[in-house]
Amino acid sequence: MKTFNEVVQSVFKIPDAEIKDTLTSEDIPEWDSMNYIFFVGELEKNFGFSFDMDEVINAKYLGDLRKIVEARKTT
Repeated sequence: MKTFNEVVQSVFKIPDAEIKDTLTSEDIPEWDSMNYIFFVGELEKNFGFSFDMDEVINAKYLGDLRKIVEARKTT
């Protein structure tokens, strides 16, 4: 299983040292609508759960998605 940061690195092509929870689509050139959906799908596949539509639409920061993943990993 990949870590959250490893999924970010593989989809958005940014080094681990530059990954911060405050990053948004404005900060990551590779974060377009298609890559975002691919990213969410990779997280779902990697961590074994599905996001609901509200979570996908309302997540503005990487940290928003990280919080969801962390909460789901513990349940």
